[in-house]
Formats: sequence, C-alpha cells, structure tokens
Amino acid sequence: MRLLLAGALALAAASGTPAAAEPAQEAASAMRACLDAVIDGAPVASMKGQDVEVVRETEPNACTVQVNAGEPPMVREAVLKAVSERKERFTPARTKWDAGAFATRETFCNLPSRRHLNVVISTGMPGRPLALIATALEAKERDTRCDRDEGVQRPVLR
Repeated sequence: MRLLLAGALALAAASGTPAAAEPAQEAASAMRACLDAVIDGAPVASMKGQDVEVVRETEPNACTVQVNAGEPPMVREAVLKAVSERKERFTPARTKWDAGAFATRETFCNLPSRRHLNVVISTGMPGRPLALIATALEAKERDTRCDRDEGVQRPVLR
C-alpha cells in the first residue's frame, strides 16, 4: 500500500492538471490510503509528498492527512469524496464543532456497528499555509456526539 500511495501521489503531481487540483488529488489518494489503513489494516506508513503528509499511528489506530497547498474548498471536496466512497457510510456527527482558526471543523461517524470509526476534517482558511487536516481513527467506544447533539464543542487544541 505504501508503494500504491507513493505512486498515486506521483501520478497526481505529474498529471498535468491545474496546480490547485494537484493537492486535492494527492489529498484524496492519501485519505483513501488512511481509511484503508485504519479500517482494513492496509500497510500504510507515514510519508511526506510534495503537498501532502501522511502520519500513521497504530496506538491509537489513526491516520492523519495534512495538506499544505491548494484551495481549501477543493481539497475538502476531494477528501469528502474519498470518505463517501467507503462502505461504512460515514455521516456527519449530530454534535457540531467550533471551527476555531479553521474555516470548518467536521466529524463523521460510521453507522453503529462493532467498530467505532470517525473521520475528523478541519478545512483551512483561504490564503493560509494549511489547507486541510483530516484524521481517520478507530475508537474503543462509540462517541456519543455521533448520535446526539451535545452543543457546540470546542477542541482542546485550537
């Protein structure tokens, strides 16, 4: 999978598409790899591409994509598409998050099952160096905020 991710990142960079689309394509490939790693146990290692960095952790079972270029809305759209392709059918959590220094901060949860999967996506503000950061993770228990509105949440790290 690491070679697959590296090949996808290289292909996205060499595809000749507009420069703003390249980080979005890299981000989508990286998000797919992270989801495969967390959910399916695919062998994905941390790596850094031209515009996208992947940080893989095993304790907890998590994988983060950080995008440092591109138009934040385009990058967000590409990452959301990658998440929506999964059979786990991620949906927005009922509880919303304070965006803080980001344009948006969203949490998505899989349908209730034996595994408790979440994706957290924070979209950067236009013109800032960080376009997006997204983390796929598996929790020990289902987050109650997936299923009920607990008021606007404020993250510890803003």
